[in-house]
Amino acid sequence: MGKNAKWEKFAELIARCYKAAENGNTLNACWNDAFDALMDVIAAERMTDSGFARELGDLEKLTDFKFNIEGLVLDYFDRLWKVGDYQTICTNGDRIISAFDWHVESSSPIRTKVVNSLMKMGKRDEAVSYCLEWIQAEPEDVNAAMIKKALLADADLPENEVQAGTEGEGTC
Repeated sequence: MGKNAKWEKFAELIARCYKAAENGNTLNACWNDAFDALMDVIAAERMTDSGFARELGDLEKLTDFKFNIEGLVLDYFDRLWKVGDYQTICTNGDRIISAFDWHVESSSPIRTKVVNSLMKMGKRDEAVSYCLEWIQAEPEDVNAAMIKKALLADADLPENEVQAGTEGEGTC
């Protein structure tokens, strides 16, 4: 990993986002900008090395654990959920999921947020289809099968949310 100015931009944005959060700002454009900057830096690094960071956790090692990128990504999706930005969860959930292989880490926290967002937007059939694609992509992930079963068994889930492996609001 070379000296890419995009990493510096990402670092600045993340620092600004957490500073804003400390001051009570739960979500602002900064978080979306930081996520976009992360995706841009990954794309830029892969232009030189197509095998760059095929797993999300690889970014931790490659950046000498400077950013806690896994935590940042989960924080970002949690913040989107808290403000009810379900469309962005779906869009950026697909972006981050398609950017990595997910053989080491689990994509369940993000995928469950996507399913729950689809349900919140009244797109139950799309949520079921998404679970079927998830099962094909990660057949060993029991969360996908459990969520699909719950969606098919009960169309009137409490607050249209599905739980998988954690307590609290629907998480991936």
